[in-house]
Amino acid sequence: MYSKNINASTLAPEQVWDILNGKMDHSRAMAWWNKYRQIFFSGSAFILGVVFTLVIAASSNTAVAPVAPDLSIGASLVPVTPEKPEFSRQNLFSFIQEEGIVCPKVVYAQAELESAFLSAGSSVKTNNLFGMRYPGQRPTTAIGLYLQGQDTIIYGTRAELRKYLRRPTYAVYAHWTDAVKDYKLWQDYSFKTRAKYIDFLSRVYATAPHYAQRIEEMVSGK
Repeated sequence: MYSKNINASTLAPEQVWDILNGKMDHSRAMAWWNKYRQIFFSGSAFILGVVFTLVIAASSNTAVAPVAPDLSIGASLVPVTPEKPEFSRQNLFSFIQEEGIVCPKVVYAQAELESAFLSAGSSVKTNNLFGMRYPGQRPTTAIGLYLQGQDTIIYGTRAELRKYLRRPTYAVYAHWTDAVKDYKLWQDYSFKTRAKYIDFLSRVYATAPHYAQRIEEMVSGK
C-alpha cells in the first residue's frame, strides 16, 4: 500500500490518518517510526527550545526594564538632597557643638550679640550670624560679600572679590549653617589652642627655663 521511498514531504494525508487510527500493521508502523523519529525528536526539541528562549527573554525584560522619568510639567530631574535644618536657637547651639567649635557657649552668645540670632541688620540678607568679615587669605564657606555702605551683595570667587576688601565688607553665606562652619574655619586658622595652652603653662606653671619649647618638641615628636 505504501511506497518504500516515503518521506516526511510525501506522506499522504490518508497515511497519517491510518497511523493515528491504528490501521497500519505493527511492523510497518515500527518501520515508519524508526525512519522518522529523529525528525520528530529534532522538531520537538527545536519547538521547546524556542518556547524556553521566549519565556526567558520575557522574564529578563520584565526584571531590568528601566523606569521612565516623569517628564510631566513640574517634574524635576535634579537629585534630591537632604534639607538643611531650619534656624532655631536650639539647632544653632547643637550645630555649634557638632562642628567642634571651642567654647560653644561663648560663640552662641556672640550670635545673639552680633546678629540678634539672624534678626538684625544685614544678617537677614547675608545669613551672617557672627558679623564675620569676608576673609582675604584663610579658607571660607562664604559665597559673596556685602558692601555695608552701599547695601549691596556681590557674589564671586576669591580672586573676583579681592578688589572690594579695602572697603567695609561682610561675608555672605548660602545658609546659616555655612556661617557656623566658617566660624570653625576662622577658629582653626586664628586660634591655635595647643600653642595658647603651652604658653599659659610656661607663664603660670613652669619653673624650668625653656619649658614651653621642651613641651612643644615632645608633643610634636621632635
